Amino acid sequence: MNISTVAVYGLGNMGYLVAERIASQFTTKVADLDAAQVRRAQERFKAVPIVGPDDLGDVDVVVLSLPSPAISLTVLDQIAARLPKHAVVLETSTVNPKDIHASRKLLEKFGLRLVDASVMAGVSQMKAGTAMLLMGGDAQAVADARPVLDAIAPKQIYFGDSGAGAAAKVINNAVAHAVMVVVAEAGSLATASGVSIEKLVGLLSDPQMGLHRPLTHRYAERIVQGNYEGGMPLDAARKDSVLALELAQTLGVPLFAIQGSHTIYDIAVAAGHGRDDYAAIAKVWADWGKPAVPAQA
Repeated sequence: MNISTVAVYGLGNMGYLVAERIASQFTTKVADLDAAQVRRAQERFKAVPIVGPDDLGDVDVVVLSLPSPAISLTVLDQIAARLPKHAVVLETSTVNPKDIHASRKLLEKFGLRLVDASVMAGVSQMKAGTAMLLMGGDAQAVADARPVLDAIAPKQIYFGDSGAGAAAKVINNAVAHAVMVVVAEAGSLATASGVSIEKLVGLLSDPQMGLHRPLTHRYAERIVQGNYEGGMPLDAARKDSVLALELAQTLGVPLFAIQGSHTIYDIAVAAGHGRDDYAAIAKVWADWGKPAVPAQA
């Protein structure tokens, strides 16, 4: 698909930078409720304001960078009938798969295609060109929109079906936010114990220790492969967890994430997994019918 014109809806902190990057390669039309942002885009990178749906007849790709799924759906409802049949819509906002599916259903009535292209970056990363896109949707639609996707962020991961990219971002953010609580708790424990924060950061960031090992070894190698033999017994991990809770209680440091995570070790031990490697906590989710990896893995 030849792309000449791109429309960007939403010129917030992220959307403005997305539009600016796209405008370096394509004629770019923009829309935002903030008239000052539209004027700024006109002045800075010659963006063309979208006055109404009639301005969309020559648009090949639409990029959404909007505050909420409801607003995205409202915008699509207003513009879908005016877009050319070959157009591809890129949803870069943070949404859930159900929101992607709702938008896709609306667009399909008009023969239009949707790609979830969730932006993984802060404003500084987008400005520097180091952002990443997590994508899902029809592979041909992704291929057709590739020049615009590359303009936004050359680093991309395609996860598959529609909604998969959006889900990947939500999951990544959930992990980051949960780890943030754990790290804050760890810092409070370290400070109360007289442990050097600088050295603690070095320990937790070591590829063979701390934050890396549960992902790169216990999840990627043991859980994915269903290998729970040998290693550190779950009983021993539970004992270490008890020690951490005792330390916090002694020092008067409130815990939330670390204390909450201890419960799963109690459940897994009670379920008879105490002599397995402690990655076997994943078996608890499998027992609940929510396995941590697909059955064929």
